[in-house]
Amino acid sequence: MKVSYNWLKDFVDIQVSPIQLSNDLVQIGFEVEELIDLSKEIQGVVVGKITDIQPHPNADKLRICQVDVGDKSVQIITHADNVFVGAYVPAALDGAYLPGGKRIFDGELRGLPSYGMMCAGEELGLTEADFPNGGVDGIMLLDEYPLGTDINKIIGNDDFVLDISITANRPDCQSILGIAREVAALYHLPLTPPALDYESVDFDLNLTVENTAMDLCPRYMAGVVKDIVLKPSPVKIASRLRAVGLRPINNIVDITNYILIEIGQPMHAFDKSLLEGDGIVVRRAVDGEVITTLDGKESALDNSMLVIADTVKPSALAGIMGGANSGINDNVTTIVFESAKFARDSIRRTSRTLNVHSDSSARYEKGIDYISQEIALKRAFNLIYTTNSGVIASTIIDKIDRVPTPTIIDIDASRIRDILGIDVADDFVIDTLQSLSIDATIKDGRLIANIPAWREDLLTANDISEEIIRFYGYDHIQPTLLPKAEQTCGYATLEQRDYSKLTSILTGLGLNEIVAYSFVTSRLGDLLKLDEKDSRRIVAKLLNPLSDEWSTMRTTLAHSMLLTLATNSKKGNKDARLFELAKVYLPKSMPISEQPDEIGHLSIGVYGENCDFYSLKGIIETLKVAFGVNITYQRSTENFLHPGRSASVYCNSEYIGYIGEVHPDVLENYEISTRAYIGEIDTDKLLAMANHTFKYAPIPKYPAVERDFAMTIREDMPVGKVIDIMSSQSDLIEDIQLFDIYRGDQVEKGYKSVAIKLILRSLDHTLKDKEIQAVSDSIISALSKEGINLR
Repeated sequence: MKVSYNWLKDFVDIQVSPIQLSNDLVQIGFEVEELIDLSKEIQGVVVGKITDIQPHPNADKLRICQVDVGDKSVQIITHADNVFVGAYVPAALDGAYLPGGKRIFDGELRGLPSYGMMCAGEELGLTEADFPNGGVDGIMLLDEYPLGTDINKIIGNDDFVLDISITANRPDCQSILGIAREVAALYHLPLTPPALDYESVDFDLNLTVENTAMDLCPRYMAGVVKDIVLKPSPVKIASRLRAVGLRPINNIVDITNYILIEIGQPMHAFDKSLLEGDGIVVRRAVDGEVITTLDGKESALDNSMLVIADTVKPSALAGIMGGANSGINDNVTTIVFESAKFARDSIRRTSRTLNVHSDSSARYEKGIDYISQEIALKRAFNLIYTTNSGVIASTIIDKIDRVPTPTIIDIDASRIRDILGIDVADDFVIDTLQSLSIDATIKDGRLIANIPAWREDLLTANDISEEIIRFYGYDHIQPTLLPKAEQTCGYATLEQRDYSKLTSILTGLGLNEIVAYSFVTSRLGDLLKLDEKDSRRIVAKLLNPLSDEWSTMRTTLAHSMLLTLATNSKKGNKDARLFELAKVYLPKSMPISEQPDEIGHLSIGVYGENCDFYSLKGIIETLKVAFGVNITYQRSTENFLHPGRSASVYCNSEYIGYIGEVHPDVLENYEISTRAYIGEIDTDKLLAMANHTFKYAPIPKYPAVERDFAMTIREDMPVGKVIDIMSSQSDLIEDIQLFDIYRGDQVEKGYKSVAIKLILRSLDHTLKDKEIQAVSDSIISALSKEGINLR
């Protein structure tokens, strides 16, 4: 929220600089994101008085003016035809800055020197609504001011603006008055309340107000002003609105905006002549009812939304924006001021559903207290009265569901010390609360605090403690152990250790970790060419997606990995070795009526030189050894993988994932121009079957014996089956390694030649030839039964 320093001083006599104020606000919990010096936008522009005008000898349309700027007289040449001797004008002198960074320097026009420039309102960033004569065609003419006065002081630009971040639990600080209360408490200064006095007249309002939705609008106030004089706002109001980022329009609209910023209460002004039936009805919208708001947007409404209507049609979206038929126009004579409290959840839902937002809705969404409506309405009447903008009706209509009762917090005074962990004196507690307008006493060990109506966030001892500590100062807390504190040793769970181990192994193998969004496109199944009956096509859809590309929860990590590989390939990375540890989201039933199951998965993606199917298999084999599990492979049937270069992965005979080369058609879908390989493993299943015990064995004393076997097997027979047959033939087999596969003219069509190394060892003696031969014979016999012959 933007807060004007000068505006704050209306309520608190601040004696510190804006910089000091911003630093001190941070200490009590308000983050000041920026401190803006408005006067820096316009520099070197002062009030001058034209003392003489002569025609330019070399140009018929130019005039030579002598301008008294207080400490000197300067010659300024202009082509404006509205200047005259005795006119007070803004004079930009040599080196001056104008809005937008434009600089003014001494120059020469048609052979004669000109020492600066007289400014039009537009050149100072002003319009007629900002300052009198700000919109005239020609030089802006000023009233009589002391010569040499900085123009910022004249137009109300001599101000600082604090851009303060207000947390969601402090809606009472969404206003100048709210921040002023905090400043008054910070410096122990009195708070000057806003002026609410005005003179009114008894006249027939000719207006009825009906509230049929008290649950959505617990309070609705309306006041009438007739004989409206529509005109620009005073400079003070216009400049302050401009300082906080609002454009002055006219005195009536500006009053509602002024009060929004000053009091924090949104208001709306209806042109009474546009209210059909001379009545206002606060009601729920009718399903299908349509309203066009002030921003020109047409919205279809439903019964959950609240509208402010006349007796015929809706005139405003309650708490969000007025209707196009409710605005203030040049012919207005009578207005109705609305000041209401709306249910914040109702405003939030309507605003988001219709995608209509405003400064008013932003405040209503955070919450407005019960008393701000009356303060704001009376403040509006005060501004109408002091600016001679109309005649105010004495009668105020107030539709309220209940008279709010004060909140009283009654707690053991020692609770403050227990919560904060420090010893805070009772006098400090009382002084702090009193400075925040919280009437508090401590009697018989009990702290009794009467909470003001605008502090709806204060409900418990914790809330009171927070108020105390932010004024006591977090930097004054001395670190101490809690009275019953004990040292504990932190440790990671088994799952955390397993995932850390996974990450270490994968990074150690040269892979880089990625983190992708859990949201994916609804076209995931088509991009991956999944079978129409594939369960991964059944996805959990987001209720409010950012776009169709992020509309569902992913059921596989393959899509995200392929997108990442595609991005790296397009950016010229010649090789990539990536992995992701994340969740997939699998719906439990259709239609989806509960949260999906979240299953941990590992995704691996590689491409580039020296990358192939066996790159992925080598990674899986490393995990097999690291986690002590039995991994086997079978031919994969995944549609998005190459049918001859892929495999399904099984752990202890249970399917846990796949590895393989990406199918060329799928590569084309993802615009990947090189061969790529991906794999995906169900880590929940893998880690559940992991062996977390360690076996230790002495280093073998006896030598190993190696034997090579070359054999011919059918093309469709997995080598893994051959290895399984061989390994089951003897306990002396220490390891079996595939080291060659050959296909060619010397091998019968439909067959392949496989070379396997067998490593034998005994732990208690050196193997003898007959033992080695016995193992070999057993293997040859077992293989022959499967139709496998040695070469």
